[in-house]
This record gives sequence, structure tokens and C-alpha cells, in this order.
Amino acid sequence: MKAHLTKTVLVLVVGLLLTNSIFAQSSLSEFTKNKYALDNLLMGIHSDNEGVRKSAIYFAGKYKVLESAEDLIAQLKKEENPGIKVLIALALFEMESKEGLDAVRKLSKNDENLRVRNMASFIYNEYANGNTVSNLKTR
Repeated sequence: MKAHLTKTVLVLVVGLLLTNSIFAQSSLSEFTKNKYALDNLLMGIHSDNEGVRKSAIYFAGKYKVLESAEDLIAQLKKEENPGIKVLIALALFEMESKEGLDAVRKLSKNDENLRVRNMASFIYNEYANGNTVSNLKTR
């Protein structure tokens, strides 16, 4: 039952995000005003299913869903998977969330995993140097 629910949530999140990007009829802010779309994304960020969690975090960053920043920060604090911690840091960087990047700075100093500390440090330094995702793509 739980696996079926998480798969359903993933399908809904992916479907809603892809529909929005394909048709681009409305702005992203209009998309996130849909309570169910945002709720599904937030539920995915906190999912017990690692694949659903990764997808939701990725989409939150890619589409700069700023309403998810607080949830990403909360997940960052309790996340055990080092790869997902880095993914959250990247999502927060893509969003240019000041509070989120402050959490990334703390992660770069306090995480027990060296790779996570190094990646978080690099991500935070890019932000501190005024770089954004769009700047990095044009380098």
C-alpha cells in the first residue's frame, strides 16, 4: 500500500511538472498555487522512498519552486544519504535560497561525510562569489 502511494505521488509530481513545462501556458508561480501540486511535491521531498525523494528534490530545484525551500532545509537536516544531501544543496543553489544556502554553508562545516562537506563548500562558495546556475552554464 505504501509503495503504491509513493509511486502514485511520483507519477503525479512528474506529470504535473512535465505538463507545465511542455505547455508553458502559465508561469511557474501559477503552477505552485495549485495546492495539490505543491503538496505532492513536498510530500515527495519527505518520502521514505529514496527514488521519489530524489525526483521531488531534483524537480524542486530545476523549476525553482521556492515554496519548497523550507522543506528542503528540513530534509537536509535529517537526511542520511550523502548523495541526496548534495542533491538538496544543489537544489537550494538553483533556487538561490538565502536561508537554504546558509544551511548548505553549515553543512559544509559540520557534516560527517568528507564528500558532502567538500561539495557543500564548493556549492556555497559559488553562491558567495555571485555565481548562479545560469552563470555557470555560460562559462
